[in-house]
Amino acid sequence: MRLIKPRRLRFRGFLDECFPDTFDGRSYFKQLPHFRYLAYQDEKIVGQLGIDHRVINIEGKIVRIFGLIDLCVLPAYRRSGIASNLLHTAEMQARRAQVDFLVLMGDNDTIYKAHGFNRVSPAMTKWLAVENVESVSIIERDLADFFLVKSLSAEEWPKGKIDMLGYLF
Repeated sequence: MRLIKPRRLRFRGFLDECFPDTFDGRSYFKQLPHFRYLAYQDEKIVGQLGIDHRVINIEGKIVRIFGLIDLCVLPAYRRSGIASNLLHTAEMQARRAQVDFLVLMGDNDTIYKAHGFNRVSPAMTKWLAVENVESVSIIERDLADFFLVKSLSAEEWPKGKIDMLGYLF
């Protein structure tokens, strides 16, 4: 995998192809990620993983996370190890940054479970709702069907209510 700066328009088209009717020509969904990993094949973007580096609060315990955002690979390049490479690269950077956990929201957990992620249940979560590039309200809901974590230490995921301290990626 080679990392180079993408052309903005080419990247937007890539996201629109991976997530039809979601990005509407933007290079982000709810908020710009802090950084991204991009996978290229012959100068063409074929995969990406956005990273949100932040702290969250779980029952008063501050936890350092990398939020993994919008992992995607173009359909013609799937099942070739690109998504696994992106996840591995993010994990290595998170370890260097002394992050406690990788966190993501996903309804299909097959690849994530293969990489050591587990569902959090219950996952009572509070976050800032963002719709159409506008803050709307604070939402609190059990996200056990979507909330996946991977510990990067011997520490277990803390029990209790999760405050994302911002938007939900």
